Amino acid sequence: MTSQFDVLTLSETVSRDSQSGKLSRDLLGQGQTLYGKNIDFPDFLERITPDGKKSLGHWRNGEFQQVISLL
Repeated sequence: MTSQFDVLTLSETVSRDSQSGKLSRDLLGQGQTLYGKNIDFPDFLERITPDGKKSLGHWRNGEFQQVISLL
């Protein structure tokens, strides 16, 4: 039996959940650490840990190097 995978529906769901913040909340709730850009601090990478702490830093030698703690 072959199942069909609807890439367009998946893409729409991810986009909607990402814009609403649901995707980030779900991933953090699963214990994932999130990394991304912060428009207020474009020279830094932002890290959000599952406990809700945010920090800014840089990725160096394969790990995140914290420079500023936001929470």
